Amino acid sequence: MEKETGYLYAKGFFNELNASSYDNIVKFTTFGQDHHWKKKILKMVSTKGLVLDLACGTGILSSLLMDNGNDIFGVDLTYGYLKVLKKKRRELFCINGIAEVLPFKNNYFDYVVSSYLPKYANLTHLVDECFRVLKEGGKVIFHDFIFPDRAVFRKLWKFYFKMLKQAGRCLKSWNDVFNKLDSFIITSGWYNTLPGILFNKGFTNITSESLTFETAAIMSAKKP
Repeated sequence: MEKETGYLYAKGFFNELNASSYDNIVKFTTFGQDHHWKKKILKMVSTKGLVLDLACGTGILSSLLMDNGNDIFGVDLTYGYLKVLKKKRRELFCINGIAEVLPFKNNYFDYVVSSYLPKYANLTHLVDECFRVLKEGGKVIFHDFIFPDRAVFRKLWKFYFKMLKQAGRCLKSWNDVFNKLDSFIITSGWYNTLPGILFNKGFTNITSESLTFETAAIMSAKKP
């Protein structure tokens, strides 16, 4: 997926109109799995340190990491979402920006984490920036939705999005997201593309795991 296309999708999907309802929507639409997925990310941050949360949104993952004793910096494209974050966690440092151009010095963070970013990003530029800002031995962890491989899961996945599109008729601020997200997930291809980009950049210990009937995945890698 081209950077400009992903950027425009993200700008259109997330805005002031749906920022205040995001936490409830993500809980409802993932049947509570979002919390389960983020707890898995939390377990992968195995040592206390300085963590950069890319596409931090309203701070769901950032808050979990902060409660676990980590120091957090958050970056998000949508200012309205950061305003919601600051109402919840005033002490959490966050900035309005994009993941492909980070205003941080080299070799600064112990971890870079992100939930729901890869499908929107220019993966080459994203990986370049993650490598640059990570310390030696630092770890990057990406999480996002994927399109299932197995036919039985694909049928369930497609049925789910039919229901989601029906719900969008009642939830006007989310209608655009619910109508377009399925096709965007299918065409993004991040899960198949990202390992090669990580390897070519020099990351090691690249691991991946599909989650919840192959509807989401987590991928991690280490900067040597």
